Amino acid sequence: MKLYLVRHAQPVGKEVNAARPLSDAGRQEAERVAAHLRDLGVQLVEILHSTKARAAQTAGIIRAHLDGARVIETEGLAPDDPVEPLVDRVGQAEQDTMIVGHLPFLPALAARLLGGPADLAFPTAGVVVLARGPDGGWSVQDQFGPQSLSTTD
Repeated sequence: MKLYLVRHAQPVGKEVNAARPLSDAGRQEAERVAAHLRDLGVQLVEILHSTKARAAQTAGIIRAHLDGARVIETEGLAPDDPVEPLVDRVGQAEQDTMIVGHLPFLPALAARLLGGPADLAFPTAGVVVLARGPDGGWSVQDQFGPQSLSTTD
């Protein structure tokens, strides 16, 4: 099973809109990453996202590029929420899943699953792919962001 941890794409500033939806640049970031995921042949069962607009919009853009995934707004994915409830949920998952969320939640979740801090980057629209082995342990399989993808991706 693979777990795709995705930080939301770039939002507008609080001074522009307190709800912080995606900026034009953020939509472009999300489109680039979503196209790359499609080109990799990623198939997901669920895309979980926080209740914040920027995460919901990022998840929607990714879903538009991938077939079959259900997009589910999920409580407990806010920046400072505890990770334990989600650790239990992904521990029971059997098929590839994506979580679209925020800092510092995503690095904390990754550290908890990996058993300690890891050198992971979560730029806006950045993706960290964790794989669960037969023993139930997690490892980092890949990580990328929109800036690391070529313009042809």
